[in-house]
Amino acid sequence: MRWAVYLAIAAKALSAHKLRSMLTVLSITLGAFAIVLMTSLAEGGLLTLSRGIEQLGGARLILIAPKEPVRAERKKAMYVTGFTRKDRDHLARGIPHVAEHTLYAMLGSRDVTSDEGDEDRTDLVAADSGFLDAFRMPVGRGRAFSDEEDRRRARVCVAGPKLAARLWRGDPIGRWVTVGALRCRVIGVLAASERMGFNFGFSWDDLLVAPIDTAADVEKDVRSSALLVLKTDDVRNNDPVKRIVNALLVERHHGVDDFTLYDFSSIMEQFEAVFATMKAIVGLIAGVALLIGGVGVMNMMLVSVSERVREIGIRKALGAAPGDISAQFLCEAALLSGAGGLLGVAGGALAAGLASSIIRRFTPGWVGAISTTAVIAALLVSSGVGVAFGWLPARRAGRLDPVAAMRR
Repeated sequence: MRWAVYLAIAAKALSAHKLRSMLTVLSITLGAFAIVLMTSLAEGGLLTLSRGIEQLGGARLILIAPKEPVRAERKKAMYVTGFTRKDRDHLARGIPHVAEHTLYAMLGSRDVTSDEGDEDRTDLVAADSGFLDAFRMPVGRGRAFSDEEDRRRARVCVAGPKLAARLWRGDPIGRWVTVGALRCRVIGVLAASERMGFNFGFSWDDLLVAPIDTAADVEKDVRSSALLVLKTDDVRNNDPVKRIVNALLVERHHGVDDFTLYDFSSIMEQFEAVFATMKAIVGLIAGVALLIGGVGVMNMMLVSVSERVREIGIRKALGAAPGDISAQFLCEAALLSGAGGLLGVAGGALAAGLASSIIRRFTPGWVGAISTTAVIAALLVSSGVGVAFGWLPARRAGRLDPVAAMRR
């Protein structure tokens, strides 16, 4: 009941100086607004990148890449360097808990020429028939090439939607394209991808995918640069799968450690830790505005105390205890900061939603988010800042001598 009286008195005192109170509230509002907006956008970016990776398998992915050996280098002459179809098939048959697998090679950005004479540049990827399914790249028109076409080195390929739109004015299915010494017929066009910010060495929309054995006949770097990708059925099975992969490849490569394994479960943990740090930094930077708002609250309360010295003296003479006077001024500071925090949080949430809608128009894969953590933190910090910076003026008001105060 007593605190309700304090709040009522505080609200009446603040309404007597509307403009000054509104400016003080605005300083807190801007700080809370910045915390919610910036943290929500950072969280949206994390969710967007995470969703793109999770669509591919996320933490269940294991990437096996070639590297220069650190021991037994002379033994490389005893076998074909890099990864081959036999490596892939051997791993697929000999390892439990592998849900999907693929073999592909990134051949970099290449000049391409259509059968109409149009020239362009795109990413060339040599891959097996499981590549498109493993990387969740659906075919929008036509079809993907089969394992049988890859084995017999068929001159076929699948184009990305952006490349197809630039090279051909009509239907690209059945048209021919030339990349260096490779000439292939387009049998499929990929559907547009909404992934952003993460790739595996090639563009999701602007690329040309050719069968790996077909490309290996004319591109000498295919086998030496080929990568193996495994997807386990559960992230808990990543460790046993890696141990078996390591043992099988060491055996097949005659003890030469010319490969390295990347476990995406640990990569995802590092990725999330980095983004959590970034979110914290963004929140701290935005929180500086709240501290500035807190200084504004202290300044206003000190001015209010100096203006109301006579009022304080009269209230003390009538029996008000120092604690009652301090509580009243603390209530005023809490009302200012609390109102600013609520307005800032509401405005920040609306701005985050609006910003996500605008970003989504240009980047369809964007995942909008309003950070619940930021909302709670902004409310708590804004209220805490008001009370913390209002304590000194409240203490000063409570310690005023009533006789001296009434004489002023």
